[in-house]
Amino acid sequence: MSLPTLDQPRPNVHSYTPRGAALLVMHTRASEVLLSGPAGTGKSRACLEKLHAMMLANPGARGLIVRKVRDTLSSTGLVTFREHVAAEALTMGVLEFYGGSASEPPQYRYGNGSRIMIGGMDKPTKVMSSEYDVIYVQEAIELNTTDWENLTTRLRNGKISFQQLIADTNPDTPVHWLYQRTRTGATKMLHSRHEDNPTLIDEQGLPTERGAAYLAKLDALTGVRYERLRHGRWVAAEGLVYEDYSPDVHHRAIADPPHDWVRYWSVDFGYTNPFVLQCWAVDPD
Repeated sequence: MSLPTLDQPRPNVHSYTPRGAALLVMHTRASEVLLSGPAGTGKSRACLEKLHAMMLANPGARGLIVRKVRDTLSSTGLVTFREHVAAEALTMGVLEFYGGSASEPPQYRYGNGSRIMIGGMDKPTKVMSSEYDVIYVQEAIELNTTDWENLTTRLRNGKISFQQLIADTNPDTPVHWLYQRTRTGATKMLHSRHEDNPTLIDEQGLPTERGAAYLAKLDALTGVRYERLRHGRWVAAEGLVYEDYSPDVHHRAIADPPHDWVRYWSVDFGYTNPFVLQCWAVDPD
């Protein structure tokens, strides 16, 4: 085969060489896989590369890229997919983007009939109305148990020999439901490290120029942020009183109750533990 001359267009060739946990996630067929690790280890890239490869290799397959809030994907996972994972395929016309309609979510459409849908669990109607072979969840700690289990019920498209929910996340508290799910064995956890990212650490195990600058920023973090984002450890914040606290569970936006409902304030000034103010309104029913 002759190589193209300098004045001939060169073929678009996609190159990706995973290592460490990124390589493991490519090969595992576990039904639920969580790629957990500190910031900047290439977790999202690895999951998206696998999703893209599965769509190319299995005509008619259906995938899903999902996050808790749909709008946050536009500036995170979809940028990685468009600019790094699928750039050559988009240029060559192997797939194209469809912006969605009243009946269908936004999606990437492959020439072989495969599809990757895009959605959020904040508006789950379109997401939950389809069946998939593989689902990728970005920043999985944002989801709650109901979100996760509902997604597992949609893995039944049957175009691939195995159905899989893959996800990535930065670590959180060790009592988080997702971490506990890995402890029971329901979800397989793979630990991602900065050494897995070739843009940060070279093949000799030495930081690249970019890697040295980035790791210096992480090394400057303190407390729980340093433990989670530099070393990928699932640790609780120092001095945390309520260890099972989760914003997803305990934060609720509600309308102001009617003015004629009786109000109570309950105050604990917290000489040892933090100050607490509870505001109650009593429903007459």
